[in-house]
Amino acid sequence: METREDFAIGDATVRLRHAGHSHVGAVRSNNEDSFLAAPPFWIVADGMGGHAHGDLASRSAVEVFDRIRTEAAANARSVLRAIQDANAAVVGLRDGALSGTTLTGVAIVDIDGAGPHWMTFNVGDSRTYLWDGRRLEQQSIDHSAVQELVDAGVITPEDAAVHPQRNVVTRALGAEDEIEPDVWLVPLRGRQTFLLCSDGLTKELDDDEIARIIVFHDQQAAREPEGPSLAERLVGAAVAAGGRDNVTVVVVESEVPEGAFDPEETIDRDPRLLEDTMPRA
Repeated sequence: METREDFAIGDATVRLRHAGHSHVGAVRSNNEDSFLAAPPFWIVADGMGGHAHGDLASRSAVEVFDRIRTEAAANARSVLRAIQDANAAVVGLRDGALSGTTLTGVAIVDIDGAGPHWMTFNVGDSRTYLWDGRRLEQQSIDHSAVQELVDAGVITPEDAAVHPQRNVVTRALGAEDEIEPDVWLVPLRGRQTFLLCSDGLTKELDDDEIARIIVFHDQQAAREPEGPSLAERLVGAAVAAGGRDNVTVVVVESEVPEGAFDPEETIDRDPRLLEDTMPRA
């Protein structure tokens, strides 16, 4: 089900449309994914450790963000603290068994002197994409063994999809007492759409197919406003394509009225706030 609402940032109002959907898939007996789709946070977490361990890890991470939600934009430093608190919550689940989770998400933050931004963050191989109406761009970087091999030029992205180490994650909440997330700041302006997903989606559908489904959905939604959400449509397509893993998708679209924020106020970023990690080429 899709939610439409207005979100106030200072004297301006941002129009939001968002939805999340999760499915156990066609093979697994337990869903270890969790998600949050409620301003100012949109998050996907893919638990690992098997059955209750993975489920509890992902839920524990998401609940940290749910507890600090307010009706206002978040503070960037509070988001960074929440990521560390989520890691601590997962570390606290250790009972001799492996327990961990990925974490990918976006948050609306208001930065002094820079204005409102989308703050995107990632740990693990769940993904955050940015859709501009024509092109789907992966915003996050996979923390995985195969991504490291791709970066080193050892294998191609096509090889990575079938590589025997494709499920090996190199960074996850719960693995260490301290976690280092990748973080980006994207100025909040115009119309922007973020798509977050667990790897259950990208195991079944490549980026081109995901983009085609987004275009198809926009066409169908114009004819059937009460039809399935984009998140539901993507999850359904992944399950139909094989559903070898749990599949979770969260989509959030923002629309800022023209002139709501001074563009000059959102250009300069405070280098003291956080390191701006850009995606690899």
